[in-house]
Amino acid sequence: MEKILLKDKYFVPYISYEKIESAIDAVAERINQDFKDFDGIPIVLCVLNGSIVFTGELMKRFNFPCELSSVRLSSYEGTLSMGVTRRILGLTTAIKGRTVIVVEDIVDTGKTITDLSEILREAGAADVKICTLLLKPEVYKKDLKLDYVAMEIENRFIVGFGLDYDQLGRNYKDIYILDTAKPDTRKYFLIFGPPGAGKGTQAARLVERFGLKHVSTGDLLRREMAAGTELGMQAKSLIEKGMLVPDEVVEGMIASEIEANPDVKGFLFDGFPRTAAQAEHLDRILAGCGGKVDAVLSLAIPDKTVFERIRHRAEIENRPDDTKPEVIQNRIDTYHAKTEPVVAFYKGKGVYREIDGTGTIDEVFSKLCALTDNYL
Repeated sequence: MEKILLKDKYFVPYISYEKIESAIDAVAERINQDFKDFDGIPIVLCVLNGSIVFTGELMKRFNFPCELSSVRLSSYEGTLSMGVTRRILGLTTAIKGRTVIVVEDIVDTGKTITDLSEILREAGAADVKICTLLLKPEVYKKDLKLDYVAMEIENRFIVGFGLDYDQLGRNYKDIYILDTAKPDTRKYFLIFGPPGAGKGTQAARLVERFGLKHVSTGDLLRREMAAGTELGMQAKSLIEKGMLVPDEVVEGMIASEIEANPDVKGFLFDGFPRTAAQAEHLDRILAGCGGKVDAVLSLAIPDKTVFERIRHRAEIENRPDDTKPEVIQNRIDTYHAKTEPVVAFYKGKGVYREIDGTGTIDEVFSKLCALTDNYL
């Protein structure tokens, strides 16, 4: 379970689907016991829209004959001093003389459920049983007996498993609670660039200039392995076997680094993400702490310039293999093939920013600073 964003609010995990299932199992067993020798066919009345999911799960567990119906409550202002009057909409089943099991998603103040119970009894229901998935005992002060309560919860705003925030969130199988934690004000930047673009040099200067936390996946791997952490040992074992470190290990290190630095102004990711799948995972990691990628800083230089810079660097560092034209061209082609899907991903998000990287180090840095200043 991860933090979710619905419109303008974040919600954090509260009750897992497994716990919900267990609670429904228990409440369904109680209802089955009460109706095992029932002489007649009760009506299971689903209160729309919130209890649709709960009603469906509940009925799958019933082992007695029952009839399903649904209802919606509507309010209108009365002309008398009574104030607000309630009425039901959509009930097409005859309930006179019948037993009705009302199924609600949540009961808090109890206004809805008490009004509905009175309306059903006035319409001739022989008996009305109330079953709710959730109850907020802190605020429920009505005298009406609730016959079946699956779970009691604190008085907080929740979504999921049929419950909504402005009609969103009903489809989540887990239940989430409104996140009241302090919002994440840190900024998140990515720096892209082909070999020879000066990405490492510019990243170091940006980190110093803006007080950012530099996150390099290569550095993280080496540090975690040296420290002997669980993630580091996993990575070391794979590397020693000649295998690639899987995305989930790298992503775990990224998430740990973000969590371990709550007070920094922001992060500059270098070398991650390398694929569109990793970009999607990074979005989920950042959403989990209330953040998002603010800008992708991409240093653009022509392939001809990349070719010349790689060959020049190889000569200085005495790396003869990297002076071969076919090797250099392969590195350029590989870079384009791997980064184009990632670039397309962030262009679609509207956060991709391309900077001309052909000037001097200071000229390129000035352009990067002017852009980064817009976010900090």
